Amino acid sequence: MNRRFVLPSLLLAFACTSAFAANTQTAAPAAAAPVIAKDVSPQAVEAIKRLVHDINPNATLKAISDSPLPGIRTVVADATVVYASDDGRYLLYGVLLDTKTKQNLTDAVLGDVRAGMLASIPARDVITFKPKKVKYVVTAFTDTSCGYCQLLFKNTQGYLAEGIQINYVPWPRAGMQAPNLVQMQSVWCSKDPVSAYSAAMNGQPVPTATCSNTGDFPTLLALGEKLGINGTPAVFDPTGRKIGGFMTPQQMLAKLQELDKQPASSGQVAEAK
Repeated sequence: MNRRFVLPSLLLAFACTSAFAANTQTAAPAAAAPVIAKDVSPQAVEAIKRLVHDINPNATLKAISDSPLPGIRTVVADATVVYASDDGRYLLYGVLLDTKTKQNLTDAVLGDVRAGMLASIPARDVITFKPKKVKYVVTAFTDTSCGYCQLLFKNTQGYLAEGIQINYVPWPRAGMQAPNLVQMQSVWCSKDPVSAYSAAMNGQPVPTATCSNTGDFPTLLALGEKLGINGTPAVFDPTGRKIGGFMTPQQMLAKLQELDKQPASSGQVAEAK
């Protein structure tokens, strides 16, 4: 297989070697063993491992499972889904649709992977605005210098009125060289992060503060890259589906209600974190 034709796009797809990740000084935790379907032979596993390695030597293989296509496997590496033959010769990269059920099968698998990533975010890295009665929960990756993030915040009371809880996670768009990095770290290190975040988003000064979890920022930046984030705000539902960027409270509620009616997950790689 002449992989020169697939390398350009898939190197971007397997986003584990982002510029942000390159700035991380701490050692990455050991990757868990991939989840392998019982009917996948050892020879097929090795062939698919070689395929993933040839595309990106730093990509982490997370799962190999069946697909609806005869002779083709569903392969998850980092937060990317591809489809490969057992001998590693043929590879498909794109969206797989079931025209009978109207389901996006690729997105279902990605939802499992992304949900695991979102669940891995430490509570100390999350600033929460919670309504009295929670109907929906979303995770929003945010940057205090981002205009649309500020607009999202200014609609806080509207989201709360609709029963939407927003969990904010820091994601400086310019990486660890961001001009507002100290401000963002000060917000998340504040004794009252909710008040500090509110002040920052309203253009008010935030007292400089430091804490042990400032070291989480490179990890969160790399996680965002794996989730496919390329701008802020980036809003996800708990099943790992990206629902968009800025939305009015009414638009966000309508989107969440619409997603409620759709299958959220295939369950194929729920253990692959």
